[in-house]
Amino acid sequence: MVVSKYPLIKSELKQKLLAGGYREGEALPSEVTLAKHYGVSRMTARRAVDELEREGYIFRVQGAGSFPTGKRFRQGVFRVRSLEEMAMAVHAAPFTRVLKAQIGVATAEVAKALGLNLGTAVLEVQRLRGIDETPLLLEERYFLIENTERLLKMPLHQESIHALLVSIGITVARVEQTLDAVNLDLTRARLLETQNGAAAFLMTRQSFTPNGILGFSRYWVRGDGGAFASAFEP
Repeated sequence: MVVSKYPLIKSELKQKLLAGGYREGEALPSEVTLAKHYGVSRMTARRAVDELEREGYIFRVQGAGSFPTGKRFRQGVFRVRSLEEMAMAVHAAPFTRVLKAQIGVATAEVAKALGLNLGTAVLEVQRLRGIDETPLLLEERYFLIENTERLLKMPLHQESIHALLVSIGITVARVEQTLDAVNLDLTRARLLETQNGAAAFLMTRQSFTPNGILGFSRYWVRGDGGAFASAFEP
């Protein structure tokens, strides 16, 4: 099986950008340089760079190259309400459509997040969730297969995955998450019934049991479908 390398290129560039590995005004390696370094076609390298630009990590200058936006930083704590809570607040009915529930293989980003080798089998779940038939959230989850394969036989269209994990004796002890502002690609925009390039929130999450990593999740939330808020005492 041939596995595309563009997710690996994107992931490594993204990590360096988040870590401040590129100074303000310093150009990223060109697509030609990236293609040679990773042993891929220029088209593959361009796809990785295109996604970083679409998600707001870099911007392009014609004839000069790609540069970090310098706008990504970690900030504070935020609480994410469940879809059921949000629906209740507006007296609406939540819905969940299961788009995918299967044994898949770990891409570069998933493998890195779960501490696996590229191409290792993982449990993959993709769901579209919303309120009153309006899709608001696209959810992609990846789990270590051990102890979680039973989820495939459970009502993923009715229950929260957290509740299902608890029901089979799996304790989620800790969650680490980040929230970024991104622009949707065409595929995800169509699923969320909005425009290609529309603004969205991307929440990336790693979940842990008391014994170690359990899963890696990505959630795309329509930018016009909600807001994140908190209160604190300064």
